[in-house]
Amino acid sequence: MNSTTDGNELRKQARDALGRLTGLAGPDDLARSKALVEALRNAREYGAMGDLAEAVSRWDPTDPKNRRLYAQSLIDTGRATAAIDVLEAVTRRLPSTHPEHAEATGLLGRVYKQIFVDAGDKTSPGAREALRQAVAAYRTPWEAAPERNTWHGVNLVALLARARRLGLDVAPDLDPRTIAATIVRTLEAPPSGTPDPWRLPTLAEASLALGDWDAVERHIRAYAADADADAFLIAGTRRQFTEIWDLETIDERGRGLVSILRARLLELSGSGLELKPAEVKHLHDLPDPEIGQLEAVLGKNGPQTFRWWKTGLGRALAVAAIRRKLGSRFATGFLVRASDLGREPGDELLVLTNFHVINAQGVSPGVRPERAEVVFEAVDPDKAYAIKEILWSSPVGQHDVALLRLAEPVTGVAPLPIAGVLPDLGETARVYVIGHPGGRDLAFSFQDNELLDHEGPPAGQPAIPGVCRVHYGAPTEGGSSGSPVFDATAWEVVALHHKGGRTGMPKLNGVAGTYAANEGISLQSIKAAMAPK
Repeated sequence: MNSTTDGNELRKQARDALGRLTGLAGPDDLARSKALVEALRNAREYGAMGDLAEAVSRWDPTDPKNRRLYAQSLIDTGRATAAIDVLEAVTRRLPSTHPEHAEATGLLGRVYKQIFVDAGDKTSPGAREALRQAVAAYRTPWEAAPERNTWHGVNLVALLARARRLGLDVAPDLDPRTIAATIVRTLEAPPSGTPDPWRLPTLAEASLALGDWDAVERHIRAYAADADADAFLIAGTRRQFTEIWDLETIDERGRGLVSILRARLLELSGSGLELKPAEVKHLHDLPDPEIGQLEAVLGKNGPQTFRWWKTGLGRALAVAAIRRKLGSRFATGFLVRASDLGREPGDELLVLTNFHVINAQGVSPGVRPERAEVVFEAVDPDKAYAIKEILWSSPVGQHDVALLRLAEPVTGVAPLPIAGVLPDLGETARVYVIGHPGGRDLAFSFQDNELLDHEGPPAGQPAIPGVCRVHYGAPTEGGSSGSPVFDATAWEVVALHHKGGRTGMPKLNGVAGTYAANEGISLQSIKAAMAPK
């Protein structure tokens, strides 16, 4: 799947399938649901994938492929130990000759690899044990059938190479270059039977182990630039390059490849991105790949694609965490220039967030300004700005806005540009949200990001005088309140996010019914409300 429309359609199909499986489903419904679980995996729609895999398991609890895919959804939603339980049950139940035994065993390697990656100290006892477990899990299928289990082999190569760089004594009898050479010989032979979607990314990674950069770029170009590129595959390659090979810090050419993969990934359905604040600054400051390299992998549109996502990283620097003093994040805000909201002095930098986040009375769930602080974590996580005053506000039932003046000027951060108009509505209209969902690290929402409706011109019918609401499908959580909502082309802010609902959000412009949507308030309507009367 390579468009937001496809992602939306997959989620709709998943909801429909869940409805059927909770009723009187037949064999055809079950078969379609099983195929849909895999399609959701390929689009990285892990939430819907897990829900549907659970429902399928209640009808057919012994289907090993569905259980394995269920474990995949658990891994990619941060439930590694639960995934281990599911996969170990699958491997105990199946004979070692069953194809799903090798798949489930390899996925166990993926779980332990993730536990190793997530460890802050890669040489700690826990990290070393996870690394050993991962190597053992990948080694068994590889050695049993190296001509068939090449993806197990290339993961084995990557982990062994990482262990050697760390000076860890893991499987000293294995030589990663020898394994990599075997993989290349196997996969460069003329393919027979059904094409293996992992062939090209596996060849790229094995070539990397052998230091053959020309082959790496050739194989990545062949699958990443394809119009039918699979987000799941590209995300896996990007993850290997960054988390295991550490290419962004050890090799300039590799850094360019990772940037290109990340840029391509963000074009695809289901490709959300959550980054630690330090990563945002690091990635923004990295030198750009050469135009020739961008075009070699992504074609003539490569430079445009890269500039687009690099611009998004730059915008993220101006997105702030709103924290309780000496406490944790609980909301989001963003930096704006006073003149862009029609205020003086025009060059002053202010912070925009929701009234229900910061208000003079401390009305729940918000807090009074003196009890909160603003931190641009991607720029300087140790610099907290106190709030001097609320310059202007509008209650929840109106614009749900608090415009904040900080106790000292913000330095080193460029304010976000504000769009002059709302995007045109249409099947391909999108918006993006950057914020701190659930009080976690900065997240870019690229999933389910369809612009559903708004009350702006030419046909908008605002139900609240002077308030122009915007509805969109971008996923948000508590903590996203106060996030900027960007248009899809120029990364300009079109709305201030303030609430959302999985169900029951009334539709706009007099349309009957409700739907799952998130809601922001148009920045232009906020600016108009601030203007002197």
